[in-house]
Amino acid sequence: MPKTRSSEPCSPTSSRPLSVGQAIGPHCRNEFFVKIFIATGEVSGDIAGARLAASICEIVPDASLFGHGGDNMATAGVEIDFPTNHLGTVGVSEAVRTLPSLFRAFSQIRQRVRRDPPNVAVLIGNDVFSVLLGRWLQRRGVPTISFFPPQVWIWGALAPLINRSFSQVLTCFPQEMEVYGSAAAGTDCKVTFVGHYLAESLTPRSPHEQSEARRELCREAGPLIALLPGSRKHEIGRLLPVLLDAAGGLIRRNPNIRFVLPLAEEQYRREVESAIERRSLSPFVILNHDSHKAMQASDLALIVSGTASLEAALLGVPMVIVYRVSGLTHFVVKSAITVGLMNDSIVGLPNLILQRPVVPEIKQRHANARELERQAWALLTSPGERDRMAAELLGVAARIGTGNCMARAAKAVVELARSASSTAGHETPSLTVEAPSP
Repeated sequence: MPKTRSSEPCSPTSSRPLSVGQAIGPHCRNEFFVKIFIATGEVSGDIAGARLAASICEIVPDASLFGHGGDNMATAGVEIDFPTNHLGTVGVSEAVRTLPSLFRAFSQIRQRVRRDPPNVAVLIGNDVFSVLLGRWLQRRGVPTISFFPPQVWIWGALAPLINRSFSQVLTCFPQEMEVYGSAAAGTDCKVTFVGHYLAESLTPRSPHEQSEARRELCREAGPLIALLPGSRKHEIGRLLPVLLDAAGGLIRRNPNIRFVLPLAEEQYRREVESAIERRSLSPFVILNHDSHKAMQASDLALIVSGTASLEAALLGVPMVIVYRVSGLTHFVVKSAITVGLMNDSIVGLPNLILQRPVVPEIKQRHANARELERQAWALLTSPGERDRMAAELLGVAARIGTGNCMARAAKAVVELARSASSTAGHETPSLTVEAPSP
């Protein structure tokens, strides 16, 4: 596992304040040591944490980064105390199964923070756990940032309580900025819109890009459909059978259809392969590790609700979103909507961001193989409808793209660490930037 990076600090050559644009590149100089704790609880958060860590190191190359996450964060230079990619859940009863691991993670965090307090903590996603951990860290005097805060379409009514757990909230969606910003009025919590990093790295595919991606994955003629069963264990257990059974029905309609299924984690390979073999689908399903390539190559995607649906939207890939949680979770959600604690029953990120139903959603008792097959076939045989959906999805990037998302987030983290150190009475010379040579 990675480790402490060390290098000789460089002397400043300018006293200009640090801007987002200046924070990027090899010309940044720093005069203070910063220790940052980063924690997440699932694969998408691990990826975001890795990107944030890399951007922080662009500003402060000597930064000491430690926390809880996965392989992506470790590769980016974060010392991982406890692996947590397996802890991500959606729902109430689903989360109960991870409680022992969550308690262990919380205990380890408390021990490490007491022994080795950071200048600032960044909690990514992992809604309820992060709110509770943030409250504890704040009480310990550790300034705490929420990055990818609890989703406002679920937790919006509790935004004032959530804000109390954090010194700063970095929002990725316009609705988050509106809700958390309003709730922060008159409080010490600062709310900043940084946008979503995916809008900078994913753009609508061109016909040539789709053809090239298709050529790499599958040379057989016929439609290609991406199957994305999610990155959480309970999602794969609950919804992979639905996706594969729908695939079997589509093959009976058209034996030339092929499928590509990207593995979110290698640990799921055996389970996925067994499910495919039991249905005699091995000749029709291609496994890979690149979800973006899989979506880029496909005519249609069948996707479990989550980050993957946002990625498909940014790539301009027509899709059907599938969502199914336990009966207890569904009851809690419906009750919360009834009493006004939750705002809506829409679950797909593209629809939530665009604030209208652009992508079909199949939910709960309707999330079965027959209904998914029916809706997928309707889109597959309607090129005009797929083109219309792809055109409407262009609006997603316009709402969440700011440019330099991770640079903005990293700058906020480092500035809070510097401010906290100054308030504590430590000498922390300001960050400066050496202009690049012409």
